Amino acid sequence: MLDQLDASPEDFVHVSSHTRYDLMPMHDMGFRNLVLLDRGCDPVTHGYDYVPVKSLDELNRMLGI
Repeated sequence: MLDQLDASPEDFVHVSSHTRYDLMPMHDMGFRNLVLLDRGCDPVTHGYDYVPVKSLDELNRMLGI
């Protein structure tokens, strides 16, 4: 995907409500702009450098949208 888009992991913001099967693997692949949409499903874990938010509205405000 990155080659086809001529992009790098820094060019993306990855948003998910799951840590174990989504945010953690993305972190392991070098993505660092990670956001946890905290719906209370997964525990907040440390060491994966993601930013927890409670809503997409909160994320939009953070991104200036």
